[in-house]
Amino acid sequence: MSDYNEMNIFGEKCGELLKAILDSINDAICVVDENCITRYWNKAAEKLYQIEHDNIINKHIKEFFPNSLLPKIIKERKAYDNIYNSPKEGCYNVISASPLYMNGRLVGGISLDRDVTEFIKTSELLVKAQSNLNVLEHEISIINKNRYSFSQIFGNNKVFRDSIRLARDISKSNINVLITSESGTGKELFARAIHLESGREGYFVPINCSAIPNELIESELFGYSAGAFTGALKSGKIGKIELAHNGTLFLDEIGEMPLGMQPKILRVLENGEMTRIGSEKTIKASIRVIAATNKDLSKMVDEGSFRKDLYYRLNSVVINLPPLRERKDDIPLLVNRFVEDYCMEYGINILGIAPEVMDIFINHNWEGNIRELKNVIERIVVLTKNNNTDVIDSSFLPKNLIGNKKINPYPKQENIFDLNNILNNAEREAIINVMRSTRNNKSHAAKLLNIPRSTLYFKLKKHNLEK
Repeated sequence: MSDYNEMNIFGEKCGELLKAILDSINDAICVVDENCITRYWNKAAEKLYQIEHDNIINKHIKEFFPNSLLPKIIKERKAYDNIYNSPKEGCYNVISASPLYMNGRLVGGISLDRDVTEFIKTSELLVKAQSNLNVLEHEISIINKNRYSFSQIFGNNKVFRDSIRLARDISKSNINVLITSESGTGKELFARAIHLESGREGYFVPINCSAIPNELIESELFGYSAGAFTGALKSGKIGKIELAHNGTLFLDEIGEMPLGMQPKILRVLENGEMTRIGSEKTIKASIRVIAATNKDLSKMVDEGSFRKDLYYRLNSVVINLPPLRERKDDIPLLVNRFVEDYCMEYGINILGIAPEVMDIFINHNWEGNIRELKNVIERIVVLTKNNNTDVIDSSFLPKNLIGNKKINPYPKQENIFDLNNILNNAEREAIINVMRSTRNNKSHAAKLLNIPRSTLYFKLKKHNLEK
């Protein structure tokens, strides 16, 4: 090639030094002549493209890279900078290329390729992860709607239904809400249902004012900037109020909030502004506050332990939830629902609840309200599973429910359509018949009933058939 000698920048005089310099560069460098024949290929190019120097030198660049930019810049006599390129499958780079001139004549072209394959693959993984995250967020949103919607709050008691109706009616407004009731009645469940029904885009952020030490509650609510105090995170920390922006802040046990914190919360409610501890920057916080308490806040206001202005700011709408002892008509519904839920969780099938058990449930005081009822039902389901039986009777009840009462397993007045009674009586009758036919041979009777012998002993005791 006549022109190659003119562009031979790797001559004897300085060639070795120049090659050493170019081979030390981390970017891939390729030089071609005006016919796109490869004349130089540095060490980084060998590593990047896994092509040995001797295999590509004096070969047309398109034999190895059909999409190479070098033929284009030679044809157009125009340089290109930072062009995203994929010269072969699975390989991505950013390339800059320009024509080479010697004495005003075009003698070839040079390209500099920077490998971005790992960046591209990482980016693709991030995009895929973000896509998966979006799908998961959507699924979680559906789960939350199914779990925390008003449709999942059970009860037919009139006072309770009125509370649900009020909560649903005010959900889509921005008005603050105060939920009052005893512990364990489902105040947070109501708050979550209100948030879900409101359609607010932000998060539901709960904070229990009684569970956080007084000296930490301000940093939990307002967050802090970097280095705000000894022990603070170097990056600072976002507070619950800021996290609830465009969403709902649920202040549970608001009656336990320190008196010194109350005016700061009031300022957020009035101005929609907050400042992190150790910072002078004001942050906008568009939040809806739902507060809950089991205390008489009006009495606390009179005593001076709760601010009057905050109380009147919170109690725009007051929702009072009746305790379980005032919803006795709802107890059978709740019991059956909780039994069903825990049966699914523990993989057991319970066919019925003995009538005397339901009577005990209905007549119990339930000082712990629904929370106590759920705990009792879970305990009963676990014991039922461990005893291989499918009917809940009084033997599974905790002592505090039974007390010193004598339980009559078969009330004189039975509802003939009660499935629990029908199943219970059918089981008793079947055991009597089998024991009679086997002449009280318990081993033979257990085989005929297709139950373990230990279960037969349990059922004989249950139905008062022991001899």
